[in-house]
Formats: sequence, structure tokens, C-alpha cells
Amino acid sequence: MKIAALLMLACCLQVSAKVYSQKITLAETNAALETILEKIEKQTGYTFAYTQSLISSARKSTVNVRNATLEETLKLCFSGQPFTYSVIDKTIVIQPRQQESGTVKLEQPAAPIEVRGNVTTENGSPLAGASVRLKGTDKGTTTDESGAFKLEIPEGGGRLQISYIGHQTTELHVTKSGTFNVVLKLADQKVDEVVVVAYGTQKKLNLTGSISSVGSKEIEDRPVTSTANALQGKMAGVTVTTTNGQPGRDAGTIRIRGIGTLNNSDPMVVVDGVIASMSEVNPNDIENVTVLKDAASAAIYGSRAANGVILITTKRGKKGQLQLNYSGYVGKQDVHRLPDFLPAWQQAELYNEALANEGKSPKWSAEDIRKFKDGSDPTHPNTDWLDLFYTEPGFQQNHYLNVSGGDGKTQYMASVGYFDQQGNVKGSSFTKYSTRFNLNSKINEKLSFNTNLAYQHAPFSEPVSTYATGFSQLVRMVNRISNTVPYKYPNGAYGYVADGSPMAWLEAGSYNKTTGDILTTNFGLDWEIIKDLHFRPGFSYRSNSGRRQQFVKDIQYYSGSTGEPTKYQGPNNLIESSDKTTYTNLQAILEYQKTIAKNHQVKITLGATQEQQVYNYLYAYRQGFLNNTLTELNAAPKDGQQNEGYSQEWALQSYFGRLNYDYKGRYLLEADLRRDGSSRFAEGNRWSVFPSFSAGWNISRESFFERLLPIVNSLKLRGSWGQLGNQNVVGYYPTYATISTGVNYSFNQTLASGIAPKNGANSDIQWEATTTTDIGMDATFFRNKLQFTADYFTRKTSDILLNLPVGAVYGLTSPYQNAGAVSNSGWEFSAGYRNQFREVTYDVAANIAFIKNEVNDLKGSGPYISGGTFTDVGYPINSLYGYICDGIFQTQEEIDNHATQSGGKIEPGDLIYRDISGPSGKPDGVIDGNDRTYLGTYFPKITYGLTLGAQWKGIELSVFFQGAGGVKVASGNLIGEVGPDVNKPTSVYLDRWTADNPSTAFPRLSYGYKQNSPTSTPSSFWVKDASYLRLKNLLVAYNLPARFVNKVGLKNVKLYYSGQNILTITNFYKWIDPEVGSTGSIYSYPQVVVNSFGINVGF
Repeated sequence: MKIAALLMLACCLQVSAKVYSQKITLAETNAALETILEKIEKQTGYTFAYTQSLISSARKSTVNVRNATLEETLKLCFSGQPFTYSVIDKTIVIQPRQQESGTVKLEQPAAPIEVRGNVTTENGSPLAGASVRLKGTDKGTTTDESGAFKLEIPEGGGRLQISYIGHQTTELHVTKSGTFNVVLKLADQKVDEVVVVAYGTQKKLNLTGSISSVGSKEIEDRPVTSTANALQGKMAGVTVTTTNGQPGRDAGTIRIRGIGTLNNSDPMVVVDGVIASMSEVNPNDIENVTVLKDAASAAIYGSRAANGVILITTKRGKKGQLQLNYSGYVGKQDVHRLPDFLPAWQQAELYNEALANEGKSPKWSAEDIRKFKDGSDPTHPNTDWLDLFYTEPGFQQNHYLNVSGGDGKTQYMASVGYFDQQGNVKGSSFTKYSTRFNLNSKINEKLSFNTNLAYQHAPFSEPVSTYATGFSQLVRMVNRISNTVPYKYPNGAYGYVADGSPMAWLEAGSYNKTTGDILTTNFGLDWEIIKDLHFRPGFSYRSNSGRRQQFVKDIQYYSGSTGEPTKYQGPNNLIESSDKTTYTNLQAILEYQKTIAKNHQVKITLGATQEQQVYNYLYAYRQGFLNNTLTELNAAPKDGQQNEGYSQEWALQSYFGRLNYDYKGRYLLEADLRRDGSSRFAEGNRWSVFPSFSAGWNISRESFFERLLPIVNSLKLRGSWGQLGNQNVVGYYPTYATISTGVNYSFNQTLASGIAPKNGANSDIQWEATTTTDIGMDATFFRNKLQFTADYFTRKTSDILLNLPVGAVYGLTSPYQNAGAVSNSGWEFSAGYRNQFREVTYDVAANIAFIKNEVNDLKGSGPYISGGTFTDVGYPINSLYGYICDGIFQTQEEIDNHATQSGGKIEPGDLIYRDISGPSGKPDGVIDGNDRTYLGTYFPKITYGLTLGAQWKGIELSVFFQGAGGVKVASGNLIGEVGPDVNKPTSVYLDRWTADNPSTAFPRLSYGYKQNSPTSTPSSFWVKDASYLRLKNLLVAYNLPARFVNKVGLKNVKLYYSGQNILTITNFYKWIDPEVGSTGSIYSYPQVVVNSFGINVGF
């Protein structure tokens, strides 16, 4: 960390030195002075201020210099001219030469001139707080309440920049004192913006593929713990699901246009041209995130792009003076929506009732229940395990410092970041230190150089249980252990159940700690060989090193009455492991772009890449340490030790090309082709070709269009088709047979250690193939104030790798085969509107996506059933699976007239299951496995986002909603259970069926009775709608007036409040977050609500 920081500092100092020792190369003969000055501006970043009448008197000059300083160049330029210059900050003011006593006075200080004015909107409303700044300097002010301003600038004048949030920046050339009226137009939606695409950039207006993008403004000022969380709800068709609120584990799962395969459906992530992961990018460093959703936009990435591509571009330096910015926030986080478990006395009453329903004696007496109720006996407590567990004051803080600048030749950006998150559970934390350095440098007119360096150090810590080691086991037990079990007895002994005590585990201090260190470097050149022909070689290196230490302490339990030792959990044990992933990428790109006969634009891109990744892993385990404080590996005996280690690698070689054709910006064509060879497959199947084609028609560029639809500013139709592959599916060596070690064989009644085959081999497997089509429309209306995009897409993945069933005589795990097929289809809509009402600028952005997922083929091997889910042809992947519940039996007559149900003796108050099928495919009067069917899908069918924003006199308001629809969850494990000490029910059990209260929605109570069990007999009764609408973020900010902050040497100061996960509206259980609950598991840490206060400062 220290070495990386020193390297970054050294680079910054070198760049800073270069900025102030400008090197200029000019070859101008008998040229106009104004032309020479323009070229100096481009190479240095300095701005010249002069009047046109003054410069018109200049003589033509000849300047031939190479790598000369600014001072040397200026002396040559002004030699023999009737005027001289003075340098003020980054502005060079030209003024007439004055003669005194026969000598020329050079670089005399200029007298200031006074500029006054008013800044208004197009409808005449004054703009208070608008920024008025002399370009290239720190001199500036802001308008007052009436929109008026006054500013003194050096004699000779200069260019004033007038800007305001949500409006177009205007420049005003001033040469003398005066009063000016400035009208700022509302900023148009960026219909002609340049967006990042694969291996380059392209005008959005000329895109033929389907992409979505968000800028830094939509990510900043939010207390998000990862880049993935920042993208949730921001782009149509991009589904981000966060099922865990634990610090360091809450990055979320990203799916682009549905689940594309039965294997790995993660999208490809590219950060500044380097394959990476979302978690290693500081959200503050991000300039832009672009998602490539169809084959036309992603096919050039070939086998890596089947599940979509996320391109992240980080901030870079810009021409101009040095900029220093700080942003930071501190926030309090609280766990959100905890289960509303019943108090101990009600848990005891309900358990007694369940036992009575099964003809058994009660566990608790009336006296016991009284004690639970009044708290008179410490052995009969009402232990609130959730309150004991989530005790820590959760806290988040984030600090970020960024410096950038440059001249006409070199631009740089350097940043450092610190993020710290302390969880609501003791010992749960995540910290991240990050630093980044980006540099662009123009070596000469033909050659430029760029580099990106980034480093991240991320410590993580969590407590673990002594039983079934893991943090999730702690959460599970806290959600299961009954309130009737004491936390501690009066003698200090822990209360416990068969698995132990969650508080004993937590307070013992067992831990799992990891550290991750990621170093990423990227170097590239841009060589203009001849005009319009560029050669761009590059090299990337990424190292991801991890280290883990887990120490589980042993625990001795004691009797709560006698103090005698009772239960022992141990022995204590230690795991030490380390891993390292090294990735390299060597690429070369040749690009030719030419405009032919003014109307035809052609762009050809050719390239090749060689990628390699190596993974190394080491693991060591020992147990039986002398005590719980001595945690060195060698402090434990060798008996029972476990050691293992391995390495694996893959390589990918690729060749690709892209052709873009544009006729008058009206007719657009693009073709992409990529050929990939992967080491993961056998030689005969390593290579595959991935083509794509797309076209677009900018109808608004047609001569007839404006007359027909005057309110429409632009309208483009586009369509695409393409094929993509997937090789990142089932490990590094899917074609090889594997073996197991540590197998014992008996020879002459003596055991000998050996190896055994584990799974069969299949050298015929090949790439999973994905074919996509997309038809879309992009349009803008009302002077580009309204932007609208619509897409319809289909995506089918075939040759999915599966382990098909084999006969038992095979004796091994079946080898992979290309057998499955999955399809996704749907609609996406996005819209944005920006306008102004008097002094208020407001904007609205919305997106929504409808996605259908379906399994098309399993080669006759389905269905694949796992508990309450199944995967089968005609249904979504991992669909909910069970019986259809038709209500509750009210009488014995209803039971007698219904199909026979298994699971024990059926009685009134039990659930009714529908007879839908039998061995012949028709109802057979028996409820069995043939009657289980599709009950819904946990993956959202609808996702959407809505952002409302407004700005007024330096005040900003942003409200961001995000949600999902069509989500079904098997909730039986989320509502608790009636039972003994390892079960506790929630309030839903209060509305249970009884003979005195038959008109209820919940069946009669039972324990150990499978008929009404959500685990043994999953049914639609337990399936709940987990659709939701969430107020994801609320931001209120105030930008301090520049006239105040400028006086203390600052450029801008912004204060804000930001709240995350503020409000959730759902029909799901009110005490369970619908996203966390979508897993149907009690093992997950709850979502957190974060209230933070922050500041952004520009120096």
C-alpha cells in the first residue's frame, strides 16, 4: 500500500512539473500571429486575452521551435510586434507596447476592467447562484437573488464562462467595461453525446446496437457500498438483486436481460479496457458505465459476452489548471425489517396447542407460561435474541480525494479513497482503501501514450459460529432459537440448545478474516501511421491476491443450576489459506476512419488479443490448540491436520473486426466478427466464430420528416442480429476426467492410501452459443427535452453444458454434455424529460423492462428437482415447485370426499391440495409427486426505476424509486415455526385455524407433521408475492454561493443529506425485506437503511 502510494505521488509530481515547464513545438513561416497563438493554446492550456482591433495590427511571424519553453516561444512571437504581454495565472493578456525614455516596458501589470450583467432563463426569470468565471483563471463570482453580477478582470479582457445547473454553459468574449445581459438555455438531453462502446467510442445518434449508460452524476452522493448497488434500477433490462445486507457481502447479483444459462450467468466487466470485477472499482472514480445488451454491441467481445458486457470508464484529467476535489460522507446504518417473533409466553402456548393437536401432552404448564409472561423467574425469560444480536451502532464513512489537470500535451488524474463499514453485529466490518492514477500524454503529433494504474486493499471481518462454522449459521440460529431459552442464567452460564448458543458463539470471538489486494495496470499507445489510420497496441496486467484466516474457538457450556460442565463444542481450529489470480492481456488494434465524398463515413477496426489467467491456491488446517489466544499454525499438533494446494490456468486467443458505415448520418450499418480459441476445450472444438449485423435508419434526417412531425426532433429505428459464446461456465478443464485423492484401499486386510476416478471425460463438448435479436427505436421530442427509447429482444442460448443422468453401473459422476437450451425475451422502455418552470429546473427519468425466461430443451433429462424448486422444459430456470393449495379442510366430510392425501392422518384445519395429475397424466384421486407443478419464479418479471429531480437557487432535490414485479417467494422458512427450543413462530401464526375459529387463512398448528409443512410439502399456500416499490435514495443538497466560498480560496462547496433504502412498499411480510426474502432463507443478514451527511469541496 505504501509503495503504491509513493509511486502514485511520484507520478503526480512528474506530471505537475511537466505542466509548468511547457514544451512547445511549432513550425510556422510567415503566419498570422492569431494562428500561432491558437496553436500555443492547444499545446499548453494557456488562454490569450486580447481585443480584435489590437491583434489585427500584428505583423506576420515566423516561429520554428522544438521542445521550447513557453517563455522562449512567447519572446519569439512578440519580437518586433507593437505590443507585449503579461501572464496572469493561466491567462496571457496582450496589450499595446508603451514607449518611455526610448525603452520598451515589458510585462507591465494590467489595470482591471469592470464587467456587470444579468443572467436570466429563456423565459426571463433571473438565475440566482449562476457561476460567472474568467476562463482559464480562478477569478469568478456568482449572481445574486436578482441574477445580477459584477466582476473585475484584467485589462485586455478575456472569455467569461457563465454556467448554471441544468443549463447550457455560455461563453462571452469581453474586451472592455460594460453591462451584459446573458440568457442561459436549458440543457438539451444529450442525443448526440459520445458513448463508450467495445474498443472505442461512438456517437449515440449513430448507434445501431442496444446499450444503456449512466454517468457519474447518477452515482455520486449516494451511500452505496458497491458499484453494482449504484446501478440498481438505473437501466432498463439490468437487474440487480441484493439479498444480503452484511458488510462486504452486499455487492448484489447482476443479470442483463434475464438468466442466460443454467451455469454462470454473470456479465463480463471491463474497467478501462481490463477484464475486472465490479467490486474493485471505487464508485467515486467512475466517469461512465455502459451496458452492452445485444449481440451487435457486444459481439466483438465474442465468447466473453454471452451474458452482456458492462464497460466502466474511470475519470481522466482534462486540459486546464489543476483541480483538487474532496468528497466524503458519514452515515448511520440500521438493520431493516426484522422478523416479529412472538414473545416467549405465546411461543409456549402455541407449542402446547400443536402438541395437543397431535394427541400429545403439553410441554409447558400454566405456571410456566405465567412466569414467561410476568418475568418473575430468570429461568423463564423472554429472551429477545434479535435485540441481543444486532447491538452495534452500524456506521459507514467514505472519503475521496481527487486531483486532475493538464495541458495540451499531458492530462492526469490521481485519486485516493477510503471506505469503512461497521456492521450492526459485533465483529462484522468491511474496509476498502483504493488509489488510482490515469495519464494521457501526447509524445508528438503522431504518437500518444496512456496508462491506468489502480490498487485496492480490502480487509473484511465477520464472526462465525462454533457449530457448522460460518456467519450465516449465527444468523440462522438467532432466527430459530426460542425466546424461552435464557441468554444467561443467574450464575452466568449460557442457555443453549442442541446446536449451542448464538450469543456464546458471538461473544467467544471466533472470526473469519480476509484481505484482498488488487493491482491493475494498463498501458497503451496510439500511433497515427498515416492520416486517418491509427495503430493502438496495449498491455494489461491484473493481480488479485487474497489471504484468509479463520479461527474457531472451543466453548464449554455449564449447567444453569449447578454450574457443572455440560456440553462441549470443539476442538478449536484454525484455517489459513491464500490464493492469487494473475491475468494478462496483450492486444493490438488497427483503426481506419475516412469520410468519402463528404457523405460517406467508413470506419474499420481490426484487432487481436492474447489473454491468460493463472490461479494458485494454498490451504492449511489444524485443530486442538492449547488455548483460544495462541493462533499460530504451528501451535497445534499435526494430528488431524489438512493441507492442500493447486494451480490452474486458461488462455484465450482472439481475432476480431468491425465495419461501420454511415451515409449522411441517415443510414447506418455495422458488422462485427470475432474468432476465439479457448484452452478450456479439446483441440477440435477450441475455435468458434461469432458474427453480428445491425442497421439503423435516422428517419429524422430525411427531408420530408420535419414537415410531417415537427414536434419530433430525432427518430431512429434500429435492428440487430448476432451470435455470442460462453466459455466461462464449468471450470478451467471441463473436458478432462478428474480424480479424488485420500481414498483408502484394502490389500491383505491392510489399508493403503490411493486415488480414484471421480467423473468421466467428454472431449466433444464445445461452446455454449447465444443468438440474439433486437429491434429498437430512439426518439427525442419538444426541442430534445423528452427522450424515449424502446427495445424488443430475444435471446436463446443453446448447447448448454449439463451433467445428464447416467446408469448406476457407470460408477462416476456423469461428464458434461451440450444438452440444454434457454431463451429470454422481453420489452424495455426508457424515457427522460428535462424542463424549466420559472427559476426551477426539473427532470424526470424512468425505465421499465418486462422479461420472460424459459427452458427450451434438456434433452429429455428433466425435470431437475431440488427441494421446493425445479428446472424443466417450458418453465423459467429454478422455478418454485409444489402442490396447488385450494384452502383449508373445514369438516371430515370434505376430507372423505377429497383425493387421498399422504403425510399422516388428515383432519379439519389441514391444507387441501389439488389433484391435477397421475401416472397417466390425468387426475387419479391420489395426492402425490405427480401433482406438484409450477408455482412461480423468484426472478423478477418486471424491473423499473424512476428518478425525480429539481434544482432551485443552489438547492438540489433528487428522489429515486426502484422496484420489481412478478416475484414469487417460498416464504415457509421465513415465518418461523411452532416447536421446542429451536423453533419460534412469528405473528402470522396467531391467525391459525381452530375449531372455535375456523374462518382463518392459516392451517391448524402442528409439530413434526408433514401435511402442513412448507419443507416436506411445499405448496402454493406458502408462495407469496414479493413485488415491491422502494424509495431507494433521497438526496437533498445545497450548493453554497460561489461569492462566499471564493473568498476563502474554494471553487465550490456542496452540503447534502442522502438516505438509502428509506421506504419499501410491498404486499410481502412487513418484517422481511422482499429482496432478502427472495432467497426463501433465514440465513441472510437483513438489508440496512443508511442516513448519511456529506460534503463535496472543490479547491
